[in-house]
Amino acid sequence: MSVMSDPSADSPKPEMESKHDQLRCRTCGAELPADTPGPFCSPRCRMADLGKWFSGDYSISRNIEERDLDED
Repeated sequence: MSVMSDPSADSPKPEMESKHDQLRCRTCGAELPADTPGPFCSPRCRMADLGKWFSGDYSISRNIEERDLDED
């Protein structure tokens, strides 16, 4: 009787999350807990990012074309 080995047993195990894998706030760079529901650490950082959109610091990289507006 031959025993078949589990193919997943030979695959490498995931390593512990490194500091480089830690999510950071888009505005201030603070580390975000894993259960944070968005890319910002606080309402203040969220509003600062929104202010950059309103002031023109951020923009869309190309003109919107008719095909972008088509809904299927």
